[in-house]
Amino acid sequence: MKRTLAILSLLGVLIAPGLHSRADTPADSSSGKITHVILILVDGLMPASYLQADAHGLKVPLFRKILREGAYSEGVESVFPTVTYPAHTTIATGTNPGTHGIVSNTAWDPLNKNQGGWRWYAEDIRVPTLWDLARARGLSTALIWWPVTVGAHAGVRIPEFWRASTADDLKLWRALSSPGIFPEIERRYSNFCRECTLSTMADRPVADMATTVIENERPNLLMIHMPQVDHEEHENGPFSPEADAAIENADVQIERLIASAKKAGTWEQTALVIVSDHGFAPITKQVRPGLLLVQNGLITLDEQKHIADWKAVVQTAGSFAYVHVKDKNDEATRETLLKIFPAIAGKPESGIGRVFTHEQIVAMGGDPDGFLALEAADGFTMAFGYTGEYIQPSKQKGAHGYAPDKPEMRASLLVYGPAIGNTKITNARLIDVAPTIARWLGLSLTKAEGKPLDIPLRRVARR
Repeated sequence: MKRTLAILSLLGVLIAPGLHSRADTPADSSSGKITHVILILVDGLMPASYLQADAHGLKVPLFRKILREGAYSEGVESVFPTVTYPAHTTIATGTNPGTHGIVSNTAWDPLNKNQGGWRWYAEDIRVPTLWDLARARGLSTALIWWPVTVGAHAGVRIPEFWRASTADDLKLWRALSSPGIFPEIERRYSNFCRECTLSTMADRPVADMATTVIENERPNLLMIHMPQVDHEEHENGPFSPEADAAIENADVQIERLIASAKKAGTWEQTALVIVSDHGFAPITKQVRPGLLLVQNGLITLDEQKHIADWKAVVQTAGSFAYVHVKDKNDEATRETLLKIFPAIAGKPESGIGRVFTHEQIVAMGGDPDGFLALEAADGFTMAFGYTGEYIQPSKQKGAHGYAPDKPEMRASLLVYGPAIGNTKITNARLIDVAPTIARWLGLSLTKAEGKPLDIPLRRVARR
């Protein structure tokens, strides 16, 4: 009898949660329905892309179908500021940027010694991520072109990364990705990434990667970043012909992922979550607030016009900028900044729309080290630098980064799959996406600041 109990005890250890041997083991015993999640972030996708598809003449049959059969939001509250890397990390953690630590796209680098480096590295995230928790529970994970995932612990990792914008970037990208993954992708797609530029990645090669991973690995959690819509909206403006073509292409590429899930035999238990990080607004001008710091003696430039010393600096992110003070005890600099920016906010041709205080920044989940935050005026974006013209025409035609309470910055959310009911999702926030996925997969997201969204589930027959 003791020997039998010992064997049963050993078997219990071998099949305990967190030691599953199959990727398609049901993850949420409470519902028994959703065991796989494909999370796709279509960068910059605006809710009007599916809510007013006819008005914009968009050919998006999948988005239209989800509107009829799945769950959708008319607009999701983004983060402060509404830029890519903070928003992606919020979606991955259920926390605000001030909590998870990815408070801007670019790395903290006031003297520009990092040569324009971004916040690429997963070790900088201060709270558990969905992929961390899924992996700890024994679920299979895959990250494809998802920001802030260099060095992330996932079953498959193909991180978003670039450095010098040269051909050697592709070699570095391969070295940072999971070993052996690229030969399999190239075997399936002979033209894969033949013309790839990592700083302007297209959605088709992202889908090539994703379909390969779905069919070969059947991950319980797959997180994908599709960047092309955002790129075209920046370059040509929201709902320009180029941006519309990118939206239609995203619809096509996502259909490919669904087909792969069906081929892999996982679709019946899959929840497809299509989300964006922010909206977009048209712009014609750019403002360079750093010049005001130079004019007021808060920045010292050397002969090459580089920063030699500083009392305050500006860190720009789209149509948004943080103002940081070097010495937290420097009251004189703080007083000077409070005289400069609030006085011009909202004035015609100042380029500055609103100024947020440190207390407001913290309350909105922003960078707790920011002394002030500057929001560009309508039609403006922020320009980095401490020389040149204060206001200039913008080379780009679209921007984001404004505070999340601006209607144009509302993000998108579509949820679809055999287990997903048809409903309109109300009061959705980006911080609610991770808790929703965590509930489906049976993960304990204890650090989350959001809550699961109320999305009805249908009964799905087991196969």
